[in-house]
Amino acid sequence: MNKQYELDNGWIVKQEGDNPPILYVTPIANTVFKKKIKVEIDETVFKDIVFGERSTKELFKKYKLHTIIIEQGSIKVKPISISKNSSNTYYGKDFILTIENDKFFIEYQLSIQGGGSRKFEINHEVYLEAIKGNYTTFGLFKKYNLHHLDTPENDVK
Repeated sequence: MNKQYELDNGWIVKQEGDNPPILYVTPIANTVFKKKIKVEIDETVFKDIVFGERSTKELFKKYKLHTIIIEQGSIKVKPISISKNSSNTYYGKDFILTIENDKFFIEYQLSIQGGGSRKFEINHEVYLEAIKGNYTTFGLFKKYNLHHLDTPENDVK
């Protein structure tokens, strides 16, 4: 059975049969969403849409949907900085790790209009996993359940 839903900004979410649900992103002026792309979304996100959530703002806030779109859709976002790794700084796929006063921090580019970045403290285990180079920000958030730290209070001014 095919299911299709329209979000408040005109984006379409479809699920055909037993295939994973797909979000069809169309361009939005003055945002990072500048091209048409298809993004596979999680069943949890899809269930929320099925049960009536159509606000992209709420889906972005609740599920970090913008991060998934950027990661899967290869939307190019201006990097935070370009430099070489050092003993106190590691440049990952889409994040920067730093060691400051024996504490570990992750910083990453925000996918909001006007840009900006977010930075917060992580533990040593997350740091060690991240410097292996196998994860994106989204992957680290998923593996270590860091979503509760992804808040505006941690925006870099």
